[in-house]
Amino acid sequence: MAVPESMTTKDISGRYYLNKTLSDSTDRILTLQGVPWYTRKIIGVANITLDVKHYTGKPADPENPIEGDRNGDDFEHIDADQTLTGGIKGTTENRTFSGLPRSHEDHLFGAVTGLSKRITALLNDPKSEVNKYEFLQKGWTKDTLEDSKGVIYTQAVSKTEVSGKVWTAEQVWGFEEFDGEKRFSKQVFISFPMKKSLCISLFF
Repeated sequence: MAVPESMTTKDISGRYYLNKTLSDSTDRILTLQGVPWYTRKIIGVANITLDVKHYTGKPADPENPIEGDRNGDDFEHIDADQTLTGGIKGTTENRTFSGLPRSHEDHLFGAVTGLSKRITALLNDPKSEVNKYEFLQKGWTKDTLEDSKGVIYTQAVSKTEVSGKVWTAEQVWGFEEFDGEKRFSKQVFISFPMKKSLCISLFF
């Protein structure tokens, strides 16, 4: 679905629908992450809705702050809930953009440690984090790259001691131009043992 030209990564709140025609298949990644066959097949045929709430507030659990949280500080938050056809609950991502690792239990991926932050996106700066991986250099709109906070970057690492799985997923979220339309997208890079890695694009 196209978004208004005025929409930027300063506030991505809204309801999005995954465009499977434009997006890459997630089946190979889900297989390597240990997601069961029948779950992958349901995801493969289902329509996926993403509800996003983007706001500023205290850490998700202010009564139990993790080491490094600053007392009284507000942080950028993005809460994203996936729903599959028929109202089936998908994954929930409640991200606090403090740049600090936070533990999370996901019913699909198991125990993970997540981290969210903004990173600089100066493509002509060799020191910019956006130059670490080719996937970060996709066809982002000018407003995505020039946001004063930087681009939206998230990371999730499997907690192997709990789940028995070994993988690291990194994503950049933003807007891209596709066939003349501005669309919300995610670029996903996931690495596994033995230097195996995959990169996929998701368009909404």
